[in-house]
Amino acid sequence: MEIVFIGSGNVATNLGLAFKAKGFIIKQIYSRSSQHAETLAAKLDAEYISDITDIYMKADLYFYALKDSALKTTLQKIDMPSGIHVHTGGSIPMSEFEGLASRFGVFYPVQTFSINKQIDFTNVPICVEACNLEVQKILLDLAGNISDKTYLMNSDQRKKLHLAAVFACNFSNYMYDISSKILEDSGITFDIIKPLIIETAEKINTLTPYAAQTGPAIRMDMKTISKHISLLGRNSEYRKIYKMLTKSINKRHKRSY
Repeated sequence: MEIVFIGSGNVATNLGLAFKAKGFIIKQIYSRSSQHAETLAAKLDAEYISDITDIYMKADLYFYALKDSALKTTLQKIDMPSGIHVHTGGSIPMSEFEGLASRFGVFYPVQTFSINKQIDFTNVPICVEACNLEVQKILLDLAGNISDKTYLMNSDQRKKLHLAAVFACNFSNYMYDISSKILEDSGITFDIIKPLIIETAEKINTLTPYAAQTGPAIRMDMKTISKHISLLGRNSEYRKIYKMLTKSINKRHKRSY
C-alpha cells in the first residue's frame, strides 16, 4: 500500500514512522514549507513536494494531517486522485470530503503528538469512520496494523471525544505549565512535582476521576484556599483560574460554596 501525507507536522510524523515500521510505503510528503516536507520525507524515505498540484496521483491512501482550518482550502486546490482520502482531525466531520472524493473516511488517533517524541501506537485508540463498508474494512485493517485499540465512531461522537480530550490533555497540560511557573518563580525544580502528576494520572486506572478528586476545593478548606489566592499575588489570570476551578470542583461534589 502506497501512502501520501498531506501535512508534515506532529501527527504526520508519528503516523508516518509507525506505518513505515510496519512496511508500508510512504510515497510522498506535501507541506507548504519545502523544508518541513524535506525533513519528514528524509525520515520516511519518501519524496517531498511543496506545491499541491504536484501530488502523486496513484497512491492507495491520502492522509490529510492538517490544521482544521487548512483542510477545506487544501481540498479545493487538489486535482483529486482516485485513492482513499482520510483526515486525522477530531472535530472535523467526514462530510468535508463529500462531492470531492468517491472513497473517503476519518482516521483519528486519540493521542497527543510531538515531532521529537515518537509514539508507540500499540495502545493508542484509533477511531475510524468511512463512507462505505469497503473503505471501513480497509481503514480498520490499517489501524489494526499499528494499534490494538480500534473503534468505529461517527462524526458527532468524535467531536465529543475531541472535546473531552482537550479537557483531559491540553487543559491539564496548561495546569502543569502554571505549576511549573509558580515553582520556577520560587527557585524550586519542577521535577519535585512530577511523581504527584504521575500518581494522579495512574490513579484513574483503579478509580473514576470523580472518586479520585482530592484537595482543598472538594472539602472547601477556606483557610488554605485564601492562602493560595494570596500567594498568587498580582497575577489576576491565575487567581481567576484558581477561583473558577475551586468553585466548579466544589459544585461538582455538591458541597456548599
